[in-house]
Amino acid sequence: RVEGLDDATATVADVMEGIAQTRPDVVYEKPLSRDPACSAPLDPSLTLEKQNLGHGSMIHCRVDPTTCAEGGTGSGSQNMKKKIGKDGNIQMVHATNDKNGFRKGMMPLRDMKMQWTLNDFIALDSQYEFKIKRQENAICKQVSLDTSSVGEFQTYLRRFNFQRQRVGLLYGTFEEENKVKVEAIYEPPQNVHPDTGFEMLEDENEEHVDKLAQMLGLKKVGWIFGHAPREDGFVMSANEVILAAELQLEAAGGLEEDTPFVTVKVTVADDGNVSVEAFQVSKQCMTMAAEEALEVGPKPGFCVVSDTFTAIQEGKPSKTVENNFFLAVVPIVQHSSETFVTQFPKINRDLDDRTPSKDELKRQLSKSGSAGWTFCDLISDFNLLIFLNKYLDTDMPKICEAIVARDIPDGYKLIIASIAGMDGSY
Repeated sequence: RVEGLDDATATVADVMEGIAQTRPDVVYEKPLSRDPACSAPLDPSLTLEKQNLGHGSMIHCRVDPTTCAEGGTGSGSQNMKKKIGKDGNIQMVHATNDKNGFRKGMMPLRDMKMQWTLNDFIALDSQYEFKIKRQENAICKQVSLDTSSVGEFQTYLRRFNFQRQRVGLLYGTFEEENKVKVEAIYEPPQNVHPDTGFEMLEDENEEHVDKLAQMLGLKKVGWIFGHAPREDGFVMSANEVILAAELQLEAAGGLEEDTPFVTVKVTVADDGNVSVEAFQVSKQCMTMAAEEALEVGPKPGFCVVSDTFTAIQEGKPSKTVENNFFLAVVPIVQHSSETFVTQFPKINRDLDDRTPSKDELKRQLSKSGSAGWTFCDLISDFNLLIFLNKYLDTDMPKICEAIVARDIPDGYKLIIASIAGMDGSY
C-alpha cells in the first residue's frame, strides 16, 4: 500500500517514490499498469485522478523478486521470505498464506484493498482465467528451409539414431506475407537433459552471433529441435511449447505485435525416413507463458496450469492443457541458399568428428579454385564466420559487407588465408 497521496496532484512518480520508501532497491521489469499482465501501463504525465484512480484503487507491476526486500522495519517485511532457487541462489520472494489468499501465491483480497464490489471481484478473477481456444491458422504463412543447413543438422542427429535431442537457432529473413526464409543454423551451448530432453546453457557468443547475423542482413527467425520418435499424437512436449512461446514473445517484443517466428522439429519415422514439420504456438499460449501460467508436468504431452490461474476447456476447469491445442501448422518449402554454404564444423557440439579450428578453416578455403568454388563462396559460411570472428572482430563489418556484395578484397583474402596457415594461391 502507498498512503498519503493526493489524487488530484499525485502522479505515477509519486506512487513509485512511495514504494521506494519501503523497498528502495526494487527493480521494475514491467511498469505500473491497470492489469496484472501489465499491458495497460499508466500514463506518467497525468495525475492519478485523471486516470480514474483514487483511494483503494489497485495497480499492478512486475518486479525482480530478489529486489523486493523492505529497507525499513515496517510490517511489510513479514510478507517477504528467503527462497533457494533451482540454481542454488537465495532469493527474496513474497510470502503468502495460500489458505487466505485470493488465489495461490496471491495476497488476500483485503490486503489488496479494503472494499470490494461483486463487479470488482469478477473483473479481478477473470484476469486469471483462460478459456482455451484453438488458433486454426499460424501467423507465419510459410517457412522456406535451406536444404543444406537442415540436412547437416539431421545428419548429426542420425549419429545417435535421433536418441539425443538437439536444438538450433534459425537465422534468415522475414519475407513479405509473413513468410520466413531460413539461411543458416547456429547451435548454442546445451546439454542433454534426462527429463526435458535438453537444457539451454548460458551462451557467451550470443551477442556476437546476433551482431554477425545483422551485418549479413539476417536475423533470428525461428528455432529447430530434433528428437527421438514419439507415439502418435505427441507432437511437442510442455518444455518445447513453453520455450517456443518465450521465443515468439522475444521476437515480437511482447504480446502487442504478431511475429512469423517459427518452430521447426526434426525426427525419424518408423520407416527410417526423416520427418520435418513446422509450427507456431498460439497467441493465447504466448499470453499464458508471459503470465507464467504454464508449467512442465508429469505428462510430456500436456502443460500444467499454475494454481494461480484457471484454464477452462469445454466449459469446465482443467488442471492441464493438451499441447496440441496450442499448435498451428506452418507449411514448409525448400531452397538452396544463394549466399551461404554449410560446410564448416559447428561450435558447441560434442561427440563430433570435426571441431572448429584453423586446420578446418584451411581445409575449407583450400577448395578455392577447384570444382567451381571461389574464395567468396567458401567463406560465406555462417559457422565459419562465427569462428573467424574470434580473430577479426573489428574487421567483420567490412568482411560481411564484402560477402553480401560477393566481392572480397585481396587484402582480406590475404589476412584470412594467413590465419588459416595457407600459402600460395587461393
